[in-house]
Amino acid sequence: MAIHKTEGIILSTADWSESSQTLTVFTPDRGKLVLIVKGSRQLNGKRGRPLRFARLEINCYLREGSESGYLSDVEPVEVFMFEKDGQLGRLTFASGAIELLNNLLTALDPQPLCYQITLSFLRMTNSLDKKRLPGLFAGYILRLISLLGFRPNLVGCVGCGKEIAEAADNSKQQTAPILFSIERGGIICENCRRSMAGQNQMVGLSPQLHGKLSELMTSSLEEASQKAISLKELNEAVDMLTALLKYHAGTIRHLKSFDFLDKLVRAVKTYGG
Repeated sequence: MAIHKTEGIILSTADWSESSQTLTVFTPDRGKLVLIVKGSRQLNGKRGRPLRFARLEINCYLREGSESGYLSDVEPVEVFMFEKDGQLGRLTFASGAIELLNNLLTALDPQPLCYQITLSFLRMTNSLDKKRLPGLFAGYILRLISLLGFRPNLVGCVGCGKEIAEAADNSKQQTAPILFSIERGGIICENCRRSMAGQNQMVGLSPQLHGKLSELMTSSLEEASQKAISLKELNEAVDMLTALLKYHAGTIRHLKSFDFLDKLVRAVKTYGG
């Protein structure tokens, strides 16, 4: 085994023995790694603290061509405590992002851009006013899945290519939902929907939500955080995108972190929901 120095974000942890753990870590240069940490559960462990929600400097032993190895030592470089107002909501958004990453990333597949936007997302979740977090979270998810090859088509019909009118310009006149085909990965006009054979899973988006998601598709994280999106709208968007990823990625399981998002919709009015 060769020693390897990198940095990373912990995606998940699991007990390996009475005194040790395994860490699933997202690194910019090696992608997703699984590292055994001997003695990590002992109070006097000497390898440093592998904190969640932190940018970590990592030394580990890896076999050539393998995604698994052993942690040598770890040093927190940047820790995100989420101590500002709305801590519970901040933790929910951060947990949802990390859980989604863990589901989508594959071993030994470096994704440096995904790593950098995830760090930016965690920094902003840690520092921004809580009312800006729903837009930030929606923008992050859309940017992430686009980078990983699952970009939804929100511009033109996936059947005939006909453009869908901007919902923001027609919100007063248009009330019927805009249909999104999970199988086809994009919006679909009524004519094409009627001509599609078999049963197709469709999600109806309000014109207002469609317009907001279309804008978020081309927004930076900073711009996304400025968009006014309610928790109810965010929950609808997450349901649609989760269904899309389950169908096309195959590895997506039920995302437990997003269950709490539904509770936030009902209970946390200060987020603008």
